[in-house]
Amino acid sequence: MEIEVVELCLESLRSGCFPVGSVITNAEGQIISKGRNTIHESEPKGYPVFGNSIAHAELNALVSMKRIPDDLDVSDYVIYTSMEPCVMCFGAIYMSGIKNVVYGMKDGVGGGLNLYGLTQYYSRKKINISQNKKLEKIQAVLVGFLCDKSYVQRAGFWQTYISMYPAEYSIAEQLRESGVYDKIMANELGAAQFIDIVERSTRG
Repeated sequence: MEIEVVELCLESLRSGCFPVGSVITNAEGQIISKGRNTIHESEPKGYPVFGNSIAHAELNALVSMKRIPDDLDVSDYVIYTSMEPCVMCFGAIYMSGIKNVVYGMKDGVGGGLNLYGLTQYYSRKKINISQNKKLEKIQAVLVGFLCDKSYVQRAGFWQTYISMYPAEYSIAEQLRESGVYDKIMANELGAAQFIDIVERSTRG
């Protein structure tokens, strides 16, 4: 599932958006919905929520999810996301009925998974939450490419990111210098290739 999620991340990056991707799979493991960050886009490009501050990857995946018939049980569905869902997105996931969340990078500023179990409402349903370490590494490297973007400076996000993921930021800087970032932006490098490059950089 990592390749599909990372491909959505790369699409967002090329579109000038924060590189987050999300997919939803059914009980058989088939992808039934996809979403990516579309905050800075003026056209839908296949995603129903775009052009505003709530156009997050998870929200797009959830809104795109077809629920026919209306009483379809989605409790066995899994939502994969490259970054810890924010408060808004975790609330939407919880309300959707999906009970399995797999995320990548921790969000030390806006992450919303700590909502689970915090109130009576957010304690009613059993939610299975797990972290995918490969997605964590890939997402953290992608965030490192955003060093020149003003929006990552808000609310102390960039400082928190640097303190949590210094090694991944260093890899991002190396990949930018070696031309990997330019190849991504030129659509000359796909998700599988990028994952392989990051893994080799980490081993090195």
